[in-house]
Amino acid sequence: MKLPAVIKRMFKRNYEAASGGPRWPAWHTMHAPAAQTLAAAHLTGSRAAFAVANSPIAASIAMVYVDALLPDAPAVQFKNGNDTAAETWFSANLAALRLLVRCQFQLGEGLARMTVDRNGDLRLTVLNPEQLDRTINVDLPSGGRVIAGVEEDARGEIVAYHILPDAPDQAFATIAPARRIPAEDVIHYFEQKVPGQRRGISELAPVLTRIAEAHKLSDARLARASVAALFGGFIQDASGTAFGDATATPPTADLSLEPGALRVLPVGTTISFPTMPDEGNASELMKEMLHEICAGVGMPYALVTGNLTDTNYSSGKMGMESFKRRIKAQRASLLVPLVFEPLHRRFSLLRVLNGLSSSFGEASYLLPDFASLDPKKETEADVLAINSGLRSRAEVIAARGRNVADVDAELSSDTFVPKALPSPTQETNNA
Repeated sequence: MKLPAVIKRMFKRNYEAASGGPRWPAWHTMHAPAAQTLAAAHLTGSRAAFAVANSPIAASIAMVYVDALLPDAPAVQFKNGNDTAAETWFSANLAALRLLVRCQFQLGEGLARMTVDRNGDLRLTVLNPEQLDRTINVDLPSGGRVIAGVEEDARGEIVAYHILPDAPDQAFATIAPARRIPAEDVIHYFEQKVPGQRRGISELAPVLTRIAEAHKLSDARLARASVAALFGGFIQDASGTAFGDATATPPTADLSLEPGALRVLPVGTTISFPTMPDEGNASELMKEMLHEICAGVGMPYALVTGNLTDTNYSSGKMGMESFKRRIKAQRASLLVPLVFEPLHRRFSLLRVLNGLSSSFGEASYLLPDFASLDPKKETEADVLAINSGLRSRAEVIAARGRNVADVDAELSSDTFVPKALPSPTQETNNA
C-alpha cells in the first residue's frame, strides 16, 4: 500500500540535527557513549598529559582547576565540634590529595589505595590510573562482571578493583597479573558523564584539538616574527670589481641572512623574496580560540590567560561566580563523597580501633573560599543579610571556609576591641 505524501511528510525527520548530508557525516555520532568513552580514555589521557606538559594554556588550565578545587586541607567539623586529628592528617597528606585531583582532571580519573602503616595509621598511596587493568573484561559466575578492571556484583554495585602491582611506565616494573583489591580499600575518583560509565575520561577531552591548533597558531606567528627580524640587504655588483665578495668562491661565497647585514651577491646572480602573507586577523583568531577553550573547560578567560585587558568588575565577578558554582558543585558531588568521606571513615575507624577516639559519625568539610573581588562590598552585603534575617552567621562564616565555633573562640580570646564603622549617613555628611 502506497502512503500519501502528507503521511510521508509526517514521518520525515524535520530536525536538522537528525538530518544527513555533509553537515553531519556518519562518523559524527556517538551510538554507544559508555563504550566509546572507555575506548578513547587512554589515548585522550595520554594526549592531555602531553598538552599539559608542553602547552602553556593547558598547563594553566590544570593549575587553575587544582588550585580552585583543593587550595588547602579541609576543616573537618562534627555537630559537636571539630575533628582536629583528621584535619592534621588531611594537612599532612595535602600533596597526595592534590595529585589525586590533578590526575582526575588531566587523565580522567584519580586512583589511590588506603592501607595501614606499621604504626597503625592511615596511609594514602596515589597510583597511576593505568594500574587499573583495562584488559580485564569478563562475566562472573555470580552474575557480576568486570569492566576494564572494575568489578561489580549482580546488583551493579562496585565491589572490587583489579589493580596491577606496578605502573606500566615505572622503572623496573614487574610483569605480574592484577590483584583483586576490595572496593573499601580503593579510592576511584572520576566524573561519570554517561550512564554505565565505569572509567573516567580527561576533562580536557572537549578542547584538546583546539589547544593543539592554538599551539600551532602561536608557533606560526612566532616563526613569522623570527623571519621578519632577519631584515638585511643585498648588493649587486654587475662588474664584480667593486667588492671582493662578488668574486669569492665557496665556502666564502655562501650566502646567509643575518639581522642588519649587507651581503654582496656574486656576479650574474639575483635574489628575490616571496611576499610574506599578511598576519591578517591572527590575534583576534587566537583570542577567539582561547575563549572557546576556556568555555569548554568552564573557566574564566582572564583567570586562565592572565589577560585582564577587557575585564571590568562586573564581567570579572560574573565569570568568577559561574566558575565558583562549578567548583562548589565538583566538591559536593565528587570530591567530598568520593575522596573525603571514605578517607575520614577509615581514619576514624583506625583511631577507634587503636583506642585513640570514640567519635565516628558524619562530618562536614569546609574549604577556603575564593578571594573576593571587592571585600568591602561583599562584607557589607553579608552584614545586611545577617541583620535582615536572610542568612545566619554560621552560613556566612562557612562560606568563607571557616567554622563559626573557631571564629567565636578567637574573638572571645582576642583583647582587641573593634571600632564601629561609620554609617552611610555619617560618611555622606563627612564628605
